[in-house]
Amino acid sequence: MIKHYRLRLGGYYLALIFALISVLSIGEISRAALCSKWSEGKKSGTLNHNLINEASGIEASNKFPGRLYHINDSGGGHYFYITDSKGDKTQKIRIEGVTHKRSDFEDLSLGECFSNKSCVFIADIGDNKRRRESVEIIVIEELENYGHSVYPLKRLNLVYPDQSHNAEGMAIHPNGDIYILTKEEDLDESEAYPAKLYRLSSEKWQNSGEKMQLLEYIADIDFRHLNPSGTAYGQVVSAFDIAPDGKSFLVLTYENAFEFNTDLAKNGIKETKQLKNAQDYNMIELKSLPQQESISYLPSGKGFLYNTEFHWFEVPMIRVDCLD
Repeated sequence: MIKHYRLRLGGYYLALIFALISVLSIGEISRAALCSKWSEGKKSGTLNHNLINEASGIEASNKFPGRLYHINDSGGGHYFYITDSKGDKTQKIRIEGVTHKRSDFEDLSLGECFSNKSCVFIADIGDNKRRRESVEIIVIEELENYGHSVYPLKRLNLVYPDQSHNAEGMAIHPNGDIYILTKEEDLDESEAYPAKLYRLSSEKWQNSGEKMQLLEYIADIDFRHLNPSGTAYGQVVSAFDIAPDGKSFLVLTYENAFEFNTDLAKNGIKETKQLKNAQDYNMIELKSLPQQESISYLPSGKGFLYNTEFHWFEVPMIRVDCLD
């Protein structure tokens, strides 16, 4: 009788322990990658506006801690830039072999490429008048020293499956997939429309030759629904980045930012009207900068940087940290 009681009691405790483990596991899963509380933005550095005079992309290196990559918007020539974490020690590197008379660099990202190399991906995807037949992504190996110029490992010519789009957001998933998030608005920039998300798989772009690559449509993301009280400037995409672990992504607008709790490569994204605030996404109130068009997760994934392309005075970089 006593033994039987002990067995029952032991079974009870075992069941209780397993139940607690299950609850904790579920809690871990549901908590996932979405940060619930962000710090106020603090200035982390200033860019040299004589060189980086229309900053349109930023990315923090994991391979070389303390290094930041930057690009200029259209008209800046075929260059990218390297600084330290404070925006000092600016290096200007020419991209050789690019023959376009005029490119429109809008974003850049870092990701794995070709046999475990790390690469800088520069997105020539701007198309304000929506007339381009194709867009381009330039793939450059991440090196400790570049000198004054570098030849790309690859240049990807991409075409949308439907029509021409203007875009300012491009990011690389840790699995190597390339994502482009478009900037959809009317020509006088007074009304926003749903952004469109496209993908090119790692397998396709790494194994392709020089032929044109067809982007795959994934989903619409309607920031009018996510930010109904905002202006059109808070409802269009100005930059985009995927977390180092791939479990979340950031979207910058001209007024604020959004973090989405989904792994695009595994789960895609729900229809916008099905997204739940504080579960599927959070809107992050920012210290707004004029013409803010660059955002990058920090290598830890627990914070991000953003900056302005406005260059008449200083070009500050702002750091925001997750307080969870």
